[in-house]
Amino acid sequence: QDAIDRREKRSETFKTAVHGLETDTPALKTEELGRRAPQWVRDNLVTMCMRCKEPFNAITRRRHHCRACGYVVCARCSDYKAELQYDGNRPNRVCQECFIFLTGHTVLEDREGKHKGILEVSSA
Repeated sequence: QDAIDRREKRSETFKTAVHGLETDTPALKTEELGRRAPQWVRDNLVTMCMRCKEPFNAITRRRHHCRACGYVVCARCSDYKAELQYDGNRPNRVCQECFIFLTGHTVLEDREGKHKGILEVSSA
């Protein structure tokens, strides 16, 4: 019974940790976004982009960190730059959601297809 109780407790702790990673809210509170350095999500905990849910692999998808919220995102989702106060207002790589929040600009829909890799472009 003791072993069963310990396993259930670990399982609940794991579910809570995973659920916390899957929420769409940034790791920092929105009023702190860009003002304080985020705590980065570790690369080995993530198998897919935390924004668009595309899986990572060694060849076509590299992991990048949003410098504002700390999420692990793909190159397409982190193809934005915003000035961050904690880094002396220098432009840094941020995800699309943080870019919209920090700059107030909307992202154009035609930008979605801008950076397709050689393996993602359809043949003629």
